[in-house]
Amino acid sequence: MFIGIDIGGTTIKGVLTDRHGDVLSFGKTPIGRTAPEIENGLLELIRSLSGSLGPKASTLKAIGVGSAGSIDKKRGMVLKSPNIPALQRLPLVKTIERHTGVRAFLENDATVAVIGEWWKGAGKKYSNWIMLTLGTGIGGGVVIGNRIYTGQTGNAMEVGHMSIDYRGRRCPCGSTGCLELYASATGLMRYARGILGQGSGSSLEARMRDKKLDPRMIEEEALRGDPLSMHIYTQVSTWLGMGVANLVNLFNPQAIVFAGGLSRAHRLIFPVVKKVVHERAMEGLDKGIRYLVIQDHEKTPALGAARVAMDSIKN
Repeated sequence: MFIGIDIGGTTIKGVLTDRHGDVLSFGKTPIGRTAPEIENGLLELIRSLSGSLGPKASTLKAIGVGSAGSIDKKRGMVLKSPNIPALQRLPLVKTIERHTGVRAFLENDATVAVIGEWWKGAGKKYSNWIMLTLGTGIGGGVVIGNRIYTGQTGNAMEVGHMSIDYRGRRCPCGSTGCLELYASATGLMRYARGILGQGSGSSLEARMRDKKLDPRMIEEEALRGDPLSMHIYTQVSTWLGMGVANLVNLFNPQAIVFAGGLSRAHRLIFPVVKKVVHERAMEGLDKGIRYLVIQDHEKTPALGAARVAMDSIKN
């Protein structure tokens, strides 16, 4: 048995699985703001998942962890995570191994999402494809020639930090105009708050009297035809399309798979992204691309982390 953990911007999710990728148990917990809170939440989730094995606890062979940010796989720590600063220099692997007695392995969160979809989802149908994770930030991964490419240190495809405006906003990563500042769930919320309350008569404003604004609320109102909500998604999807067009020019993929919470609004996002890609990509490169959504938002990245653990034990 193996445990896979996916550490995202708002939630830590985990699965207990066997070598076939059958999910035997699933759990999640909100991510803490401080390093001790993150460690405690992570360890509690692992204990909960391993506890479901009961007397068969000894069959737990390894734990894989996918974490947002740039990572040092050899030292088992996150070097920098712009959206989760408390993760920086946190010795995740050593902490897990010390408390569980089980070997642990670290990988980038977008990479484990790619591995999970490649193993158990639509990704297995294609030999050249890209994944974009649209959450608190934006991550990415790529399969080239039916092999996952992770770069020299395992940090390839930090597409959220591709600049789409060199004079744009300052990013916590140190650069300016990064894609995730505009086209992530965080970017969407920032843009929405900036234009709300200007006498638009949007149905969002009425709903905000009783409930805190979130991306799902904006999506719901956009699908109901609220002009302001539709404009918000159109603008954010236009920025996303700029980034996707760059990736299409670079990789000429068969498919692009979108993951992360914001991808649930694909009915609003995809038409705009396709239009922008057609306008901005080199002629012919956008032909035949399949735009897909990850099959299981909650479990697939954690499954990919478990697969990392399996393959690491083999090696």
